[in-house]
Amino acid sequence: EENQQKHFLTAARVRRGAPQVLQTIAHPPKTPMVHSMFLPPTHSDFITIASSFLFIVSFLILLFLKTDRRRRKHSNPPRRSPSDDVATARSPEAMLRVAVYYGTQTGTSARLARELEEATLHRYGKQVYVRLIDLEQVTAERAEVIFTRRHEPLAIFLQSTYGDGEPTDSSLEFIHWLRDQADDGRLPELLKGLTFCVFGLGNSSYEQFNAAGKCVDHSLKSLGAARLMKLHLGDDDYDLEGDFRRWKEALWASIEDTYGIHADDGIDQVSVNPAYCVSTVSHEDALEAEKRTRDAMSKCPRDGFATQQSPFAASVILARELHNVTSTRSCVHVEFDISDSGITYQPGDHLGVFAENSLPVIQRAAACLRLPLDHSFSLSVPEGSPVSLPQPFSNPCTLATALAKYTDLLSPPRKGALEALASVSTDKVECERLKHLASTDGKNEYEAFIGSPKRSLLEVLESFPSAVPPLGLFFGAIGPRLSPRYYSISSSPRCKSNVVSATVAVVSTTTPTGRLHEGVASSYLAKFVSRTNETDVVNSAMKETRVPLFVRSSTFKLPRDPIVPIVMIGPGTGFAPFRGFLQEREALLRAGNTLGPAYLFFGCRHEDQDFIYRDEMEGALQNNVISVLQVAFSRSNSSHKVYVQDKLASVAKDLHGIMKGTIGANEGRIYVCGDAKRMARDVHRALHVILMNLGGYAAHEAEGIVKRLAESGRYQKDVW
Repeated sequence: EENQQKHFLTAARVRRGAPQVLQTIAHPPKTPMVHSMFLPPTHSDFITIASSFLFIVSFLILLFLKTDRRRRKHSNPPRRSPSDDVATARSPEAMLRVAVYYGTQTGTSARLARELEEATLHRYGKQVYVRLIDLEQVTAERAEVIFTRRHEPLAIFLQSTYGDGEPTDSSLEFIHWLRDQADDGRLPELLKGLTFCVFGLGNSSYEQFNAAGKCVDHSLKSLGAARLMKLHLGDDDYDLEGDFRRWKEALWASIEDTYGIHADDGIDQVSVNPAYCVSTVSHEDALEAEKRTRDAMSKCPRDGFATQQSPFAASVILARELHNVTSTRSCVHVEFDISDSGITYQPGDHLGVFAENSLPVIQRAAACLRLPLDHSFSLSVPEGSPVSLPQPFSNPCTLATALAKYTDLLSPPRKGALEALASVSTDKVECERLKHLASTDGKNEYEAFIGSPKRSLLEVLESFPSAVPPLGLFFGAIGPRLSPRYYSISSSPRCKSNVVSATVAVVSTTTPTGRLHEGVASSYLAKFVSRTNETDVVNSAMKETRVPLFVRSSTFKLPRDPIVPIVMIGPGTGFAPFRGFLQEREALLRAGNTLGPAYLFFGCRHEDQDFIYRDEMEGALQNNVISVLQVAFSRSNSSHKVYVQDKLASVAKDLHGIMKGTIGANEGRIYVCGDAKRMARDVHRALHVILMNLGGYAAHEAEGIVKRLAESGRYQKDVW
């Protein structure tokens, strides 16, 4: 292309648009040169010169744009965080530049990253520059450039682990790139010159505790980066907030020892308890604003697809109880109409649902705040507020809406919330008690009073009646945002393209404090089931209610080739994604495709009480959608409990062949969905036993085979 442009430009110069001297060299004139040099230019000469000039300018502009696009494609920095403007202003004087990366699933590591940034800037002032980066921005094609070109000397990673050892969706691509580079071994000094530390967020009740954080730490070290401090693992099953606080103190000590900076005593105090500005509005204005919000969510989002930040409010078109009337528990099937929403999904994806707190719960919360539910107000972020204070939820609104739709009232409060409550407590004893619970010294008392009994924020508010926070402080520092609940989608769009369904186990237990704990989302969705009129597909009282939702993509997918053998293991609601798998396979079969063997293992307590979707499973077997159906009833025999892992032995030979590749030509897949703490672990061990018994492998060899299956995507888990 460039050669053609050069040839065209040369030809233009040779013609009359170029100076006469150049023309003389190319084509000697017939008249003497002295006469030709002094001939007056004609009108045609001016037109030709102008055309050539415009061509040259256009060519140079195109060349610049092409070069600029190439430059930006390969060196485009991550999007700026809200704190970048502040950090950039401080960076010329900064002694240390720090990048804080976070990989989040539910928002916890993102929140802690903001808190770390705020606390670090407060502690060191202009001595530091801090930049926040969501690991979702660190794609495989950009990662090497990001970490090797003018990167901050210190990189801090807050990495969450999701499910049974999986990276979060947002950090999946980065971690796979990092692990692959480390495993390759050919670039042992790729990240030399980078200093790092990792704080992992996980739950010790899962077998692969903090696996993602461990992977980041090990891989960075393998690529030549230097540890500032050892890996710290936060445990959400015990005291994640306390773990983070202790790690933060250790981090600062390491920074000060390594980089020679110290706490800045002269810096202005940052508000410990972030709070919104609150304005009272008329009740009519609040109701009108709420209507606008509802109407906006009932339409297809402007960018064409629903997200957590911009969900679609869907109508419920079917809700039914799946358990028999003799069951003491409840499980509901809910179908949502996603027509005109822009939502698309595949079997195995997850449905994010925004639920609401019940009326009795918000009435108790309003009583603690000493305000009526129809109190109407608006929130705004004050100037100079800390970066940890997010933008407020949609408002103006009534207190009833704010408490029902946006506030997590039934989870245990964080220590920061206790500090904020202490700041407004008017009773000296209560104030000191709250301060102690929030302190490092009060770790054991916090665990005994809040952690172990899972005492909710609402219960804490009721336990300290003198602490009545103003709304700005309550929504800014005490009542966290109500997060979406995720469910494995239990349908296939090949069955009904405008419908997505969820299978929901209704949570109802008694806590150690004697409180009846009902799951926020499951109890909310159960309200759509008509309990009085069995002919109603939806409870008449809930027909006009829309549920904000969105789809989160998952890697838990069927193989592209339907001939590949698959094994599905999912007791209870763990069957949900496999219901979508069966619908998908049935549609493929009807379209004339050949299906490979499929083994389904399902488990429940009683055959006559909680054998959900029984007709569909047995119909799939009869219609050759699946090859084998094994069901375990754990409570049918009081002397001997049978679980899904016990049923695997009935087809051990086939499972061994699938794992070893003799069945399915090394393409067969094993899927596990459900409880991570017990069932998934037991299934994992059962697969080991099959390999050892039929293959003669030692325990560590069997583990190696299963690990390679997982790494290649042939052994997948969707567990919680």
